[in-house]
Amino acid sequence: MSPLDVSWCRRSGTACIRLSGLEAGASVEVRPQFDKEWEGLPPMAGHLERDADGGDRFFVPAFPFAEGTRYSVVVDGMERACLARPRVDRPATTEVLEIHPTAAVVPRNLLRFYVHFSAPMSEGFAAAEVRLVDADGDTVPAALLPSEHELWDGERRRITILLDPARIKRGVSGHRQSGYPLRTGTSIRLVIGTGFCDARGNPLRSPAERLYRVGPDERDHVEPGRWTLAVPTAGSREPLEVHFDRPLDHGLLGHCLSIADASGRLITGIGSIGPEERVWSLLPAEPWAPAPHELIVDPSLEDLAGNSVSRVFDRDLNRPDDAPREARPVRVTFCPR
Repeated sequence: MSPLDVSWCRRSGTACIRLSGLEAGASVEVRPQFDKEWEGLPPMAGHLERDADGGDRFFVPAFPFAEGTRYSVVVDGMERACLARPRVDRPATTEVLEIHPTAAVVPRNLLRFYVHFSAPMSEGFAAAEVRLVDADGDTVPAALLPSEHELWDGERRRITILLDPARIKRGVSGHRQSGYPLRTGTSIRLVIGTGFCDARGNPLRSPAERLYRVGPDERDHVEPGRWTLAVPTAGSREPLEVHFDRPLDHGLLGHCLSIADASGRLITGIGSIGPEERVWSLLPAEPWAPAPHELIVDPSLEDLAGNSVSRVFDRDLNRPDDAPREARPVRVTFCPR
């Protein structure tokens, strides 16, 4: 095995890892340790670059290295070096902005949470810093889906936290053995600890949590025909308001609803999600024309339990109404007054 020299460096202003003496064709992975064994943790996203003279190689990360974190450099499956990223003392400024759903009551078969942060975050902390606790403050055992790959948006400001679907779907072994993670009539809290570090490796400024009451199961298709529309005045720029019969999924509401005019042209404007995810509104860029319009509902729109316009998440084979429907947009006609 040839000697390998590994060190920190910068390329075009980005912190990178220099690998001197790397054999041609060798595979390189960089794994954050987070004070635990590196085996089993996903490697960092990034790529190798070659020096201009063809000598040294550089691991360039897709996202910045976290300050105060150790990284294992793995070459051809073997750990060859461990580097610690120095920590720069800064005041903690990152915080949790929102936790969704915001509905006070969630169904027993709730499927997911969304946590929004004020700045890009580091990966690998969710398993230790996100907990679902009961009324006594005890962690609800095996409630959240364990995953080595966290579900972030492109900016790493929003993470999706899933409850274990195997405990929600009836007939699956996880459900038969352990039952639902939540119990109707009880209270739960989703808690985010300060140890969840941002992209610079700094902890959160403060912990965050949201309290929920657990209600009955939700097992029906999302039915746009049950919604109520508050129709705006023709010639005005009043918002159209769509009131739902149940809370819907916040992450999907942002892009599953649109408005078209009589010619099929999409209406531009500012869409907003109301309290408890029970209302969506569109403030148009131009006044409403006195003609028929259509609210277009994407069939992938879901409620809090994962039921969509086209399918029921936990389908009962003995209920014909639960049969999957054709996955096509639903159109609801309205006319400004």
